[in-house]
Amino acid sequence: MKRTLFIVAALCCMMTGIAADKVTTTTKSVPAATPSENIEKQTEIIHVYMDTTYTYTSKKIRQEIAQEEDTTWTRKGHYLQALVGAGYGSMGYSLYDLKQGLQNARNNGGFNWLAQFNYVYYFHENWGFMVGLQAEQLTSYSVLNGTKTWTSNGDSDGGEEYSHTVTMNDWKERQTSFLLGLPIGIQLQYPIARMKSVSHRNNQLRIYADLGAKVNYLLGQKYNLVSGSISHSGEYKKWGLTIDEEMGTDRDYYTETIGTSKGWMTDKKNLSLANISVDGMFDFGFMIPLMEHLDLMVGIYANYTFNNLRQDKTKEIGWRNDNESGYRQHSFMESYDGVIATDYVSAVRPWDVGVKVGISWNTPNRKPKKYETLVMNDTTYTLARREEVENVPVAAKKINEIMKKSVIWFDFDSDKPKLKPADVVDKIAAVLLEHPEQMVLVYGHASKEGSQEYNQNLSERRAASIVRLLKKKGVPSDQIVSKGFGYTQQYDDSENPYHDISLDRRVEIIPVFEKDRISE
Repeated sequence: MKRTLFIVAALCCMMTGIAADKVTTTTKSVPAATPSENIEKQTEIIHVYMDTTYTYTSKKIRQEIAQEEDTTWTRKGHYLQALVGAGYGSMGYSLYDLKQGLQNARNNGGFNWLAQFNYVYYFHENWGFMVGLQAEQLTSYSVLNGTKTWTSNGDSDGGEEYSHTVTMNDWKERQTSFLLGLPIGIQLQYPIARMKSVSHRNNQLRIYADLGAKVNYLLGQKYNLVSGSISHSGEYKKWGLTIDEEMGTDRDYYTETIGTSKGWMTDKKNLSLANISVDGMFDFGFMIPLMEHLDLMVGIYANYTFNNLRQDKTKEIGWRNDNESGYRQHSFMESYDGVIATDYVSAVRPWDVGVKVGISWNTPNRKPKKYETLVMNDTTYTLARREEVENVPVAAKKINEIMKKSVIWFDFDSDKPKLKPADVVDKIAAVLLEHPEQMVLVYGHASKEGSQEYNQNLSERRAASIVRLLKKKGVPSDQIVSKGFGYTQQYDDSENPYHDISLDRRVEIIPVFEKDRISE
């Protein structure tokens, strides 16, 4: 039956969120040190003591702390973010001529866009770990102006030395790449202002920043020719003869305009870029609260590719028109695969900057349950009456009567009794001589003026002066015990603010009924 009741009680504690961890019971008996009542009879005193027995029961209880409705907003927890961005970007290369000078050749950036999805977990109120998925398009332009000359013996009659020159006139090419990226980093946010117009708990305008790296995979790459033209001309140095389009209709000497000639249509071609790139990324902006769990994100972004995406294989720039059979194919020319595939470009490191906008959905962590350990102490006590009978000799009663009527006083800083207490000493000495079995305690006291050491010595001298008077009256030494208490015991032993310290300069003579109390 007891076991069943214990199980039921434990289940009740679990249901209410209270569990008793440990119960300790201690029992202690404390005998009364002083009697609560003294009953005097003719030759005896009955001391009535009330002995106390305490039983301590101590319990340690683990209890759930009831939490009030949270009035503060926590930014810890899970975030889902969707953003789109647009801006300016470039393939990040420069154009230069390794053999002959290019005039006004340049690489220009173009429009780029991205779409990004992030998951962020905030371990702290102000920062968290971010991982995401990003799709991005980068566009860049190159414009070539200048000449390129080849010298050959194989394409001239009779094997004479022949130089072929191509003149580039605003030859414009667009390069486009499509990337799928995995951004990883940290996201920071910090409140800067409280929006008074917002009534829900998420009412703080915050700044945010993303810092990390992004691994990209090149989903697609292409270039297409936008505008411009090239003109072919030839020179025979031996004869001092230069031939161009104006001198005839030879197939070697012509001008091609992008978009009009069959060979140089604006069909899309492939670039020569590596498939994997590693970017550093940085975002900065504002998180504007819309709803309790929804923020609008507005900011700027910047990405830079650390590794060179240009493939190792390079070749001279050339315009062998493999798609047009109506023109001669010069063996000394390379097929044109875009400017990035030529030795005009040393390294390709794309970069882009722009503006992002999106939303952030926040699901904050629930506050963990809080517990406290309570120590519950239950004390019970019982009282038991105990009586001790003390036989009081007639001599002791006489001394008590004497001491109740008078105390031996002393002046300030003096060990000589005043007011001629010889009558008191005479009476006590007479009783002690009549009853040699009776013993007395002679206790000296001092007031609190002076040091503790000095007052201790003074109280002992005062007690000794009374002992000398008793001995002069013939009282043996074995009936007297003296002791000094310094200023540790006031006369009235109370906290009376009007206490007269002159009453502390005294000697008390106390009868002793039992020899063991002398040692105490």
